[in-house]
Amino acid sequence: MEKTITTSYSYPQTLYTSSGVGIPPTKSNLVAPNDYLERVKKSQLILEKYPDRVPLIIQPSKGDLFSFPIDKTKYITPRELTLLQLQQIVRKRIRFPSEKALFMFINNRLFPITSMIGQIYDENKDSDGFLYITYCQENTFG
Repeated sequence: MEKTITTSYSYPQTLYTSSGVGIPPTKSNLVAPNDYLERVKKSQLILEKYPDRVPLIIQPSKGDLFSFPIDKTKYITPRELTLLQLQQIVRKRIRFPSEKALFMFINNRLFPITSMIGQIYDENKDSDGFLYITYCQENTFG
């Protein structure tokens, strides 16, 4: 069975296999320099096709030692979705235990759980048009 390799948009030098396990970068598998332009085109296409939705990229925090890998990193969510609802979706995707706390960071900041994704997107989207969200199971401030 052959593993497919997909690039990670929030960490350009990190590549993930379909199982979510990182592989070290080599000259043959580094992200192409025009990757940024491709992401800009993809985000513009998504926003044109779905004007009431926002493109997100959700990945585990780089510093989380016990991260739960997520099977899908790219999402297109409604603008009216709250951060709590998004957190519930992520919990199901990563099969996160209900007794543990899950923290979601946007630009290394925590937002109120009642915040709307559309408003967060408008204020914190990356220059490529995606909103990058990282999650971890421990609250590591610093």
